Amino acid sequence: MSDQADVRTRFRALESRFYSPFDFGDGMVTRSPRVHRRFRRRLRLLRIPADLSGKRVLDIGAWDGFFSFELERRGAKVLAVDTYAWDHFGMDCFLFARERLNSQVEFRRMDVHDLSPEAVGQFDLVFCAGVLYHMRHPLLGLEKIRSVTAGQLILETNSLLPACHERIPLITLFPGDEDATRFAWHHGGFPTRAWVVDALKAAGFARSEVVYQPSFRWAKKLAALATNTPQRGRLIVHAFAPGA
Repeated sequence: MSDQADVRTRFRALESRFYSPFDFGDGMVTRSPRVHRRFRRRLRLLRIPADLSGKRVLDIGAWDGFFSFELERRGAKVLAVDTYAWDHFGMDCFLFARERLNSQVEFRRMDVHDLSPEAVGQFDLVFCAGVLYHMRHPLLGLEKIRSVTAGQLILETNSLLPACHERIPLITLFPGDEDATRFAWHHGGFPTRAWVVDALKAAGFARSEVVYQPSFRWAKKLAALATNTPQRGRLIVHAFAPGA
């Protein structure tokens, strides 16, 4: 079997397991055009600096590496860390993408609660998308993230949208990844925007800026009022270490 045929065989075995949209060339494309459009929109909304040349960047919760490789493409030296996704879904997708993209992204199996300057050093930019609501101890997790953030944190998370009291720092109960599905109305510890902003301050960040709030926010709040069930939507916050 030729090398290219072997690559195609490996890709076909992994294709359905990719969460993110990749185009590896030679017709090897993951996910639908709709998902590709959605991720392009996410990149715009996240407001990641276009030029990260010379910057050291940490990607927390890398999964198949989409953002790790995008951060590297922008010039950064990247460390990708994950545990839950790699433990439950494997690292094959990440490693395949790393190989096909000729990437130099470093990677380490590490839980966010184990982060420390002694373990991984500090980073000019820390990127954390889709992780906060999986944390068993979210405030401790943010404190650990702050300890390795020398400059900026880009935090993207599912957020809680109650009908009322959105200005109160609320967060839903998180029973743990294995038991999350027993609550039909959420699958993790979703916080309100106020909780995220207050928690970042409590974790030691000097300032933060909400750069994106959930789409159709007021319609969701009305739905929460009508159903007596909090809604959810994505939230993006940039936070900065003292002196950054």
